[in-house]
Amino acid sequence: MKRFFLIFTLAFVGSLGYGVYLSFEGQDLGDIEGRAEDDRELNPSSVPDMVEMAAKNRQPVTISEKKLNTWIANTLKVRQEGQFADHIALKGVWVRFDKEEGGRAEIIIEREIEGHPHTTSMFVRVERKKKEDGSFTTYIHKDGGRLWGLLAVGGKFGKIRVPQGFLFFTQSSFRSLASLFEQELRWMEEEITTKGGGQILFEEGQMRIDFPKE
Repeated sequence: MKRFFLIFTLAFVGSLGYGVYLSFEGQDLGDIEGRAEDDRELNPSSVPDMVEMAAKNRQPVTISEKKLNTWIANTLKVRQEGQFADHIALKGVWVRFDKEEGGRAEIIIEREIEGHPHTTSMFVRVERKKKEDGSFTTYIHKDGGRLWGLLAVGGKFGKIRVPQGFLFFTQSSFRSLASLFEQELRWMEEEITTKGGGQILFEEGQMRIDFPKE
């Protein structure tokens, strides 16, 4: 019995240590379109203009992962140099779109700590449900599915997926980041989903804004 307990304890400590190690290892970002400078669009469209057009004209638009990350790379530095410069020290912010869990976006903050890459990320899913009166309600889920079928996965610390509650330690960073794009987020929430009845869809490598056909 004592031997079994010793083996279990060593295995648990070893797994915990490995998990901590992975949490400080930056995740592989090589698959993200638009992250590398030589993979960006040369003359990217203005993402805010595309979102505004969708909001005002109820016009469907598709925003590719490459287009969005190119725009973020070009825009974030300018906006960061304003009032939020003291709150966000980072190497880059990227978005990965995939079709897992019905479609999700992973927002990744890339930092470099003493020359060592480090990443934290948060998952976002958008769900739309039809009500009895024919209208729709949109729900924003800050998770990317379930861990072991039980716990909601909030994001990643380095290479390891973490439960939603762990994002408490990084909320200030993501709130400051969201503040930089306040106008675009307001258009999507108020004008597109609430007033326009539109739908935001995350797919493999892209995001679509769609509206019901009249």
